[in-house]
Amino acid sequence: MLRERMKQMGLKVSELSSYLQISRPTMYKFIEYYDEQQFDLINKKVLKLFNFISENEFIGKKSVISYVLNHLVELKPIGEKSDITTLNKLRRTIIENPDSKKSKFLEMCVVTDFYDEIINYLYDIAVLSKKRKKTEEEKQIVDLYNQFVESIKTKYNQSIELQ
Repeated sequence: MLRERMKQMGLKVSELSSYLQISRPTMYKFIEYYDEQQFDLINKKVLKLFNFISENEFIGKKSVISYVLNHLVELKPIGEKSDITTLNKLRRTIIENPDSKKSKFLEMCVVTDFYDEIINYLYDIAVLSKKRKKTEEEKQIVDLYNQFVESIKTKYNQSIELQ
């Protein structure tokens, strides 16, 4: 019922879960609880959103996203100059090369949680690789990553040669 309503509006569960900072499986669970009228099992801000969607039959996707951003999400102000510099670099990359794989990947990272675990892993590897004095375990982790990258490059290049 709620899921069908969201589908009619073009709302994706992954989008809403991202805005509300909850996992997709949890969002699906909340939708199921809502349809079963088990309201006490749903996070309060998610329940407010579901009620807004259900009670306003003529709203669209933009109205729902506006409601979420204005009523349910706490936007943190950009604080330091480095934050602004980084955001400007991201913006410039996407604007100057909108069709590049890098730009498309950055956009996908923002609008979906598909890559979240990989991003966390890559971030940890980047921090480890910059570390000057690594433990043996840390060296092994970085080596394993480097081997993985080489393996991907080799297989990717081979598949391109076959085409």
